[in-house]
Amino acid sequence: MRESILIILFFTGLCSSFVKAQAFNDYSEPPHNYWGGDLNDPMSLLLKKVESGEAKFGKVLGLPLVEDLLKALKISKDSQILVFSKTSLQRAAVSASNPRAIYFNEDVYLGWMPNGRIEIASADPEKGFMFFFQRPLKDKKSPLFIRDKVCLECHAGSATNFLPGPLGRSVFPDIRGRSLGSVDSYELIGHNVPISERWGGWYVTGAHSSLKHMGNSIAYRSSNKKELKLKVMKSKLNSDRIFESSKYPNSDSDIVALLIFDHQVGIHYELVEAAYKARQAIYNSEKSDGSNEDELEEEISNITDNLVSHLLMKDETKLSGEVLSLSRDSTFIGNFKKRSKNDSEGRSLRDLELKNRIFKYPCSYMIYSKSFTALPEILRNSIFKQIRGVLTNKIKVGEYDYISDEKKLEILEILGETIPFFSIRS
Repeated sequence: MRESILIILFFTGLCSSFVKAQAFNDYSEPPHNYWGGDLNDPMSLLLKKVESGEAKFGKVLGLPLVEDLLKALKISKDSQILVFSKTSLQRAAVSASNPRAIYFNEDVYLGWMPNGRIEIASADPEKGFMFFFQRPLKDKKSPLFIRDKVCLECHAGSATNFLPGPLGRSVFPDIRGRSLGSVDSYELIGHNVPISERWGGWYVTGAHSSLKHMGNSIAYRSSNKKELKLKVMKSKLNSDRIFESSKYPNSDSDIVALLIFDHQVGIHYELVEAAYKARQAIYNSEKSDGSNEDELEEEISNITDNLVSHLLMKDETKLSGEVLSLSRDSTFIGNFKKRSKNDSEGRSLRDLELKNRIFKYPCSYMIYSKSFTALPEILRNSIFKQIRGVLTNKIKVGEYDYISDEKKLEILEILGETIPFFSIRS
């Protein structure tokens, strides 16, 4: 009898330990507290200003409200990219003739289409992304924007490892924008996805004719009904418009903006996951009174390895030639470069190459973002140390030999001049 009781107690204790175990992506629980505490994302801060009377929205909804928000959130209208696949909350309103526009800077993504509601994903430096949805168009009394949990059904699902983050998808769209199937990498948006698998269900303007992608096309099934194929829409985006561009702040779905968007969303996802993993590891260490310092050190090292490889764009897919049409200037590029942090030589991590690679210097400008600077200090210092080791050829040399010694030195100099204490902390 006593042995039976001991066995029961043993298994009860074992089950209890499993119940108490917390995964890093339990974002509602301490130490993350996604739903509690002060918010410091741009949209939350803007709504606080509106509430206090320091800022206000215009009374006219639709396009005027979108333009007001773009100005208030410091998002360029030239960042506009257009998606016509039904892959959002407002799928019923989206079509080839009424695509959903997305605008972005390094902290905020804003989505909208005519006769639709505004959706905003806004990056809190510590908690990840906050999601806001405009009230129903016929509702005149509720707050204009609410923080909506329904967004997390996708934005905290398998595509983001169940953390609150941004995402994008490439699908095989039919003429109505419905997905006939997703490409294999649709959940892995980022600079690593082959160009040939990108932008299914998206419009693409200004691209060089040699750049092979899935944009501007409708999917259909082959004669055996098993294979999905694509055919380019007959109407030219630059002449006979498929949609009424006058209903949007801009007329383009810029190829460079699409490339930057893919890169940024991929890096944002990695930054959110890194923050949650590091915060959980530190929390676990503090709960154990420092008895698992070795585990903490190992976890920080693993997070560092992964994040540095993405920040230095180790897995970037090659563009293999010209990106922009020879007769085309991208208005997005000028506004993108205005946000540069330049060194004394005028060099910046936002300098573009747009031939074999997106950027002239393979180190992401997202290293300046609030999502990066808010990482726990122990992790930031570890990342800086490893980046400096890579750029001085002291560690992991073979893994980063795609960066020439000349480029490594230039990146080192840019970081040294544009990030306070980078050299000292490394």
